[in-house]
Amino acid sequence: MKIFFSALGILFIAFILKIDLLEGTIPLAAFYKEPVVEETCVDVPDIKTITVRTIPGDNLQSLFALYPSESSMSFSERLELFYELNPHLLKQSFKPGESIQLPFSIKNAHSCTN
Repeated sequence: MKIFFSALGILFIAFILKIDLLEGTIPLAAFYKEPVVEETCVDVPDIKTITVRTIPGDNLQSLFALYPSESSMSFSERLELFYELNPHLLKQSFKPGESIQLPFSIKNAHSCTN
């Protein structure tokens, strides 16, 4: 009889441990820490532009020569910004009287998010 009650006691304790571990008396949220959110800062370029109306015979190099940039931008950087500002001119030449935007200078503004 001692062995029978000992076995029942062990099974009862095992059952209580199983219920406690699976369902738990302490919520699972207490074991997890909230992730630490780091503040990320990104340099966002602030692009100053000039709006220009084209005339017959204008091309990109002549406009860049007439309106040089304030900052030291390379031709490829300025060309990339030009096509970002004027995507309709990617595979097209200028039409006389068309208004286009030329990149003039870039200033980096800090944008921080949580």
